[in-house]
Amino acid sequence: MSRKNLFVLFVIVCVILACNAPLPSASTGSAPLNDSQPGVDVSQTEAADDHTHEEGTEDHSHTSDVDLTHLELGDGKYSTSPQVGYVYSCNTQFNGGGATGTGDWMNGDGTWDATKKAVVDGSVTWPSSFAVTLQGDQRVFTGNDLPDHPTGNFPVDPSDDAYAVDRNPNSIQEQSITLSLPANPAAAAQPNCVGGEVGIMLSGVVIFSAFDAEGRDAVAHEVQDACDGHPQMSGFYHYHSLSDCIEDTSTSGHSSLVGYAFDGYGIYGYYGEDGGEVTNEDLDECHGHTHRVEWDGQMVEMYHYHATHEFPYVVGCFHGTPAVRALSAEGGQQPGAGQTQPNGQNQPTGQPGGGQQGQGQQPPQEAINACIGLSLGAACSVNTPNGTVSGTCSTPPNASQLTCVPIGGPPNP
Repeated sequence: MSRKNLFVLFVIVCVILACNAPLPSASTGSAPLNDSQPGVDVSQTEAADDHTHEEGTEDHSHTSDVDLTHLELGDGKYSTSPQVGYVYSCNTQFNGGGATGTGDWMNGDGTWDATKKAVVDGSVTWPSSFAVTLQGDQRVFTGNDLPDHPTGNFPVDPSDDAYAVDRNPNSIQEQSITLSLPANPAAAAQPNCVGGEVGIMLSGVVIFSAFDAEGRDAVAHEVQDACDGHPQMSGFYHYHSLSDCIEDTSTSGHSSLVGYAFDGYGIYGYYGEDGGEVTNEDLDECHGHTHRVEWDGQMVEMYHYHATHEFPYVVGCFHGTPAVRALSAEGGQQPGAGQTQPNGQNQPTGQPGGGQQGQGQQPPQEAINACIGLSLGAACSVNTPNGTVSGTCSTPPNASQLTCVPIGGPPNP
């Protein structure tokens, strides 16, 4: 046999012996391999499986079961006491204007299709100014109510599809806002009714209640721009629901903070602790609930509101005591189609219902406060320098919420 053949035979025998050799025992110190993931250290795999975020922030991807094509209309859903799915409204008489047409997104069965709703055309940018600072026990907001995102073109142009439904004649105008809210809000003895406005968002824009001036679902009936905003008579650009242009910085688990209600409590986005979209069934009569949330950089168990796609969208009543009830003169009321706006007068900053309304001055804040928590026609009284004045709770022509009107009527302006 040649040397070449002998070498080949030697190689074959070596291979056979190697294949039949026993595997090293565990005592040799070699780590066993994961059968399902060859070459991956089991200790690393187990560590990955055990990974969680800090307490209260488990990683749950955002999910939603809300049918945006059949959202229930909130028309007339105001109440004289707190009620889930309603607005506990200080104002129960609505005689203002709003959208004059009916959009083809109305389903005709008491629901509406948000996926078909028209938007006001345009992409206008603004010199937004907005700051939030902590000063002692107060959270102070300063800004000009101009958003940090683009808006549509207002007044609505006759060539815009939205014009057939909502001919909003108002222009967006710079305002001057200084507002102080409690940094650590506390629950009131009982929930408080809301006026036309409910809070301020982190975009620097005021958010109004869910109603238009006719007591209808403003989100469904009125046409807003692509960022869910539009101006009212005084030029205040505002939302009635969470703007699609306000970023929810949390991509899983509980939504991030998106704004503050006027009682100081936080407003968070659409998603709860498990990452699922929140609905009215998950919230109380004021549109909020209590659990651990991030608040000023800390995880704290506290009450907070949630934005939802369901009416009343953001705040149904105030869980705490509102520090202010209105920043605009109209308190959230919209003009009727064809009405012209005033010459853009800025309102006194941080004052409830400050400014002129075209029909005399806004009622004194003491008269408004006297009817908080009371219903239309209830007896009330106001302490004045000349003594106590008795009256009844009603809505004067120049007011947007219940006011204690003296017996015999309000005094002449």
